[in-house]
Amino acid sequence: MQGRSGLAAVAAIALFATGLTSGALPVFAAEPDPEPERGRALYLEYQCWQCHGYEGQGGAAPRVASVAYPWEAFAQFVRFPNVMPAYPPGQLDDDRLRLIYTYVRSLPEPPARDQIPALRGD
Repeated sequence: MQGRSGLAAVAAIALFATGLTSGALPVFAAEPDPEPERGRALYLEYQCWQCHGYEGQGGAAPRVASVAYPWEAFAQFVRFPNVMPAYPPGQLDDDRLRLIYTYVRSLPEPPARDQIPALRGD
């Protein structure tokens, strides 16, 4: 049964990548949460910070802050990851996951390297 869910994940990603909709994940048309702090609280509660950092900057895992993944891809990565623990809907429902997604999308882009004096050698 594990193999079937893995194949479903690959198929969903392939359909998404080609611009088709698999219907496996909900599509949200709602506006982003005006209070991303609710998502931050969930980000901390589900301990995403342990690998992705307190500000989503990455570290032991990839950077998630301000990444332009569409909702469907983000949900697919969380539900069917290759490396990190999976968070199925029974453990992290779509509404809470959406709040986390909105939070990480709200984080500002870091400054360019040449805009950081300590990295410029000034």
